[in-house]
Amino acid sequence: VGRKLLFTATKNSLTSKMRLCIPSSYHIRYFHYVNLIMNWTDAQNYCREKYTDLATIDSMEAINRLNRPPLSTTTAWIGLRDDPEAWKGTLKNYTNSWRWSATGQTSKTGYEVWRTGEPDNSFSSEFCGFMNSDGTWSDKDCFLLSPFICYTGKELFWSVDWSL
Repeated sequence: VGRKLLFTATKNSLTSKMRLCIPSSYHIRYFHYVNLIMNWTDAQNYCREKYTDLATIDSMEAINRLNRPPLSTTTAWIGLRDDPEAWKGTLKNYTNSWRWSATGQTSKTGYEVWRTGEPDNSFSSEFCGFMNSDGTWSDKDCFLLSPFICYTGKELFWSVDWSL
């Protein structure tokens, strides 16, 4: 859960009281297991039309909130896609080349649960991420067919105002 905190204090000249405002925001995501069989790109398009995007998983809590029936297969697409050009340059570690579909960025929380030995880019053709039934991630050929996980999400804002 991403949180932004900004503190501001203002002085009310009429009452000589200090006010402390704490505006903040965080993301709430609802996950949806879609039991349709599609390749990664079609699954992404489906999620973007019906929901927000393919699932972005940034914590174990997110996996625990996933409301899905037991998988009839061992995989479900999530919103990870490899950018192989990234690891050929300065990153030097190809697990850092994986980007989330919704943002085009690597994980902001540093959370990742790759299955042992993954990602392995087997046959130099595995550029899309999927979740195994145990919650770990693996890479797979984007053209293969699998169910998938979408999310809907909103960034919520609030402000707390205390008069001092």
